[in-house]
Amino acid sequence: MLNSRPSSHTIRFIDLPLSRLHIMEAGEGEPLIIVPATISELENWKTLTQFMAQWFHVYFFELPGHGESSAFQERFSSQKVAELIEQLVDALGYERFNLMGFSFGGILAMRTFQRLTHRIDRMIMIAPCVDHRAILYSAFRLSLLYNFNRFLSRPRIQKRFNELVHNEHTVYLVARILQTIGRLERTIPLEKKLPRTPDSTVAVLNAQVSEILTTEFDVAPVKYNTPCYFAMSINDPLLRFETTLDILQKHFANINIVRLAYPFHQAPRPFTYDEFNRDFYKTVDAFMHVKI
Repeated sequence: MLNSRPSSHTIRFIDLPLSRLHIMEAGEGEPLIIVPATISELENWKTLTQFMAQWFHVYFFELPGHGESSAFQERFSSQKVAELIEQLVDALGYERFNLMGFSFGGILAMRTFQRLTHRIDRMIMIAPCVDHRAILYSAFRLSLLYNFNRFLSRPRIQKRFNELVHNEHTVYLVARILQTIGRLERTIPLEKKLPRTPDSTVAVLNAQVSEILTTEFDVAPVKYNTPCYFAMSINDPLLRFETTLDILQKHFANINIVRLAYPFHQAPRPFTYDEFNRDFYKTVDAFMHVKI
């Protein structure tokens, strides 16, 4: 039943072998782990957490090296995040759980699913980046981004880059360069986010972009029967809808497809709780009635 008022939420830290995670939780019932996208901070995901709390006990966490979650000791990777999520659900005392990924969180969710298939009841994928072939960039732009990212992987360059993004006189220019090279939406307020990011975040972003440009998941001989909710705009300016759907259909036999018409990949501001109910309640609620 639709709740007109959002549930309360709590924010806390949980210490795991791989990271000290900054998490937000809300709701009751089956556990849902929301895997964040890049540069994701708790404050921007509160209404989504509360919306999904109408069906689940929701946990959202800031990625290691982002926000207040401590960075991995080793280089960031989707494999490490999958291992981290396993540590998280074990620490929370759950044998089975549900998993949700948005944007780059799609790669992280897929990597986690491959590691913990036997423990995951449902997959929820929102505008997910799951394969480099779905990126809506020309070969020239992909090459430019790939080489720029390799250049940024050098420690001395990262140090200089951190100095530039934390300087009020240069951060705007850096944000515009990144948006031009990566063809990022101007709705993403990089000039506001970058100065707040810790130095470790740049190294994490570097690793994330590397995976975005190269990831291609192996397809199992038999499709998974795990129910999968897939919602994405057919007008997404960063990812091809049909390519993303085709890739997911190679992995999952049971997909609930929701075609949206938003002109953006990431909304210019977080959706309100009422907006989530307006645009997603009926389809999510129908998905929750699919037999596992």
